Amino acid sequence: MGTEPPRDADLPAYAQSLIAYKAQQLSRKREFSRDDPRDLEQDLRTYLLSRSHLFDPSRASPSTFVDRVISSGIAMMLRDRRRKKRAPSLTAQSLEGTRARSDEEVASLRDMLTEVDLRRRIGTAASDQDRAELIAAVVEAFQLLPQDLQDLCRRLIDGTAASVARELGVSRRQVRNAIERVRRHFEAAGLADS
Repeated sequence: MGTEPPRDADLPAYAQSLIAYKAQQLSRKREFSRDDPRDLEQDLRTYLLSRSHLFDPSRASPSTFVDRVISSGIAMMLRDRRRKKRAPSLTAQSLEGTRARSDEEVASLRDMLTEVDLRRRIGTAASDQDRAELIAAVVEAFQLLPQDLQDLCRRLIDGTAASVARELGVSRRQVRNAIERVRRHFEAAGLADS
């Protein structure tokens, strides 16, 4: 008889809480659904337990090992989901070269696209009125921001968080915290998905 594989109860509290937290985060990604956290937790536990024999105390602490293994497992899960989403078995088809028959008329598929199809393709499926309302809501929410956050947003249009931090003479963490405050402000204004 071989050695008994580790059980879930053998996982340290840190590992259990990290798995629960990461599964919750992962379930918010578009590749997964909000119903997935329990399944994701189980997959991450299994992945961690299957690699527990690789732990070497001379190379890392248990917490570091757990963190790295969980991060690796998440990366593999995301890569797998994205690969399935891309559907490598599907081949692209040219709209120009493909012909379709419609009432005894042969035309390219491009000629058959409607205005709605075109707008959806280029990302402007919303009507002009919806777009105008969205812009007005964003402008109003922006104007309600404190002046320092408005300035930050203007700077971020042309720069990165790191370049803005250098310009302002503050840490990147302070800039990221300010960005999070802006994000929460816009979410409170009902613009979370916009």
